[in-house]
Amino acid sequence: MSSFGARAVVFCFPVILGWLPLAAQSSSYHLEFDDRKRSQQVILVNDSEKSIEAYGASQLCFKPKQYRGVDDGQDILDAPFRGTPSSMRAADGSGPPRSGVLETGARWSMGISIPENWDCQTHVNAVLFSDGSFEGEDAGVRGLKARRDGLAAAIHYWADRISREKPDGSTLDALLDELKQRKAQDQIVRTKYKSHPHLTFDKAEQPIPPPLLWQYWSGWLVAEGNLEFHLSKYLNQENAVESFRKIADEINHWKTRIDGNLALRKLNTVFPAISASEDK
Repeated sequence: MSSFGARAVVFCFPVILGWLPLAAQSSSYHLEFDDRKRSQQVILVNDSEKSIEAYGASQLCFKPKQYRGVDDGQDILDAPFRGTPSSMRAADGSGPPRSGVLETGARWSMGISIPENWDCQTHVNAVLFSDGSFEGEDAGVRGLKARRDGLAAAIHYWADRISREKPDGSTLDALLDELKQRKAQDQIVRTKYKSHPHLTFDKAEQPIPPPLLWQYWSGWLVAEGNLEFHLSKYLNQENAVESFRKIADEINHWKTRIDGNLALRKLNTVFPAISASEDK
């Protein structure tokens, strides 16, 4: 999946649990479930007049002696070039919305599903609208913002980094190695903030969203994973100058798209941006 990526943890306990509510609902959206496969795909449907740009969700699934906690989310800024995520479908089902956002009535297939023979509770922690407004729990909204902060910081860092490379493409191999090393380091940093679902079996409490710094470093890793994929692809081409131009254009376009995002600019006035310095 694009995006935040689903994060799952499975625990075993000597208990047997009954059925749990399937999903939390809202006047701005609802969840549907596609059961054409053995596992049910969870789908977010926009019921608001405003377009949705990002969401964060959590899921708890139970069966005898086990439970599984998963965090999931997606964001339209996860990709370098403006385009509609492949997991989106327009309200009429004809194809992806041309606007690149989740329009009224459109559907967004989540990165989580309901496994066969599990009782699951899926909860949308927060959604972010294109006008900068939001809905959801405070921790969920702050999580979406923290992840965007990490994504923006990563793109600014690598845009500056590639601006100092030789335009003949002769140093791109070394840049790719540096990118891989930085990505591995950021994965280690993020691991420090890994959380587990908090619940009691009698109340079946929802897990809290991941810590803000976990979300922040997830944003870095989304950017670095995407850049690693594209840089590796371009290096396989024969023309080094063209490879450099493509990756530089891609990063700069991504930076412009992030800097020009209205919702992010408005969120910056509500939630001060998180930075790597807070991790010291």
